[in-house]
Amino acid sequence: MLVVAGLTALFYAIVMDIRRDYRETSGLPVGDSVLAHKPVVFVGVISRYPPTILFRGYQPIMDYLTENTPYRFELLLSQDYNEALQNLVSSRVSAVFLGSYLYVQAHARYGIIPVLKPLNENLQPVSRSVLIAGISTPIHSVRDLIGRRLALPSTESFSAHWIMDYECARNGIAPSDFAMVHNFSHHHTVIAQVTNGAYDAGVTREYLVKDLLGKQLRAVVYSDPIPSSPLAVLKDHNTEVIGAIKAALLAVNRDGSRRVDITRGWDGEFVNGFVEASDADYAPVRVLTRAIVPRRGDR
Repeated sequence: MLVVAGLTALFYAIVMDIRRDYRETSGLPVGDSVLAHKPVVFVGVISRYPPTILFRGYQPIMDYLTENTPYRFELLLSQDYNEALQNLVSSRVSAVFLGSYLYVQAHARYGIIPVLKPLNENLQPVSRSVLIAGISTPIHSVRDLIGRRLALPSTESFSAHWIMDYECARNGIAPSDFAMVHNFSHHHTVIAQVTNGAYDAGVTREYLVKDLLGKQLRAVVYSDPIPSSPLAVLKDHNTEVIGAIKAALLAVNRDGSRRVDITRGWDGEFVNGFVEASDADYAPVRVLTRAIVPRRGDR
């Protein structure tokens, strides 16, 4: 346990050094956008990853938007998923990168709308969650989770609800059937907890672990594809600002030969470009939400 605690502390020490990571991977001066004499536009993002990883993968997108629009874009991070949403509702940000599950809830409550959604490596606007286990653990099905330690991302994430409220529920597994279940703030923490053996299994986004599968981790079961996480705005958004964002990001895919250079350093979720999104696209997430079976006991 002391070794696990030490590894976890080291993990957090590394991921929290935002300036170092961005400086080493960007290749662009951090102050470039500050020197651009343009109106400032703030963009938010849910806290699905540690701050250093969010900044490293999302700030280059802000720099691209600053270079290709009449505005200077700044990233506004948040402590949790709800804070990112409230930053949009209160107009502290003009747009926010949300998760699909949180989006359908926010649309129902606040009327926000999606404007763009990212493409996967097959140039499809869908993504999947995956239940992962350590490569040497005897976990090959959802039923094998009984008596095991399960690491989950945020309670506001699709991944957590999919495995607990859908897969486990339809397999007759209650929270009390686990040795331990814990929600962590970030997907990368879930992955670290499983790879270092502190937890037997975890749930995360497919693209985050594709390079670890068959090595340190095993994929146990995948979710059905769902619409990829949207860039969302208020219904009465500033059409000039959002129009500029859409035009710049949709232009990424106009020339496939340039896309790799344009998106170098971007978070892996966005390196394949974007397509326009509408609320109707997220009907499959609503269907899954309605299919959720009530759970016995508390998480």
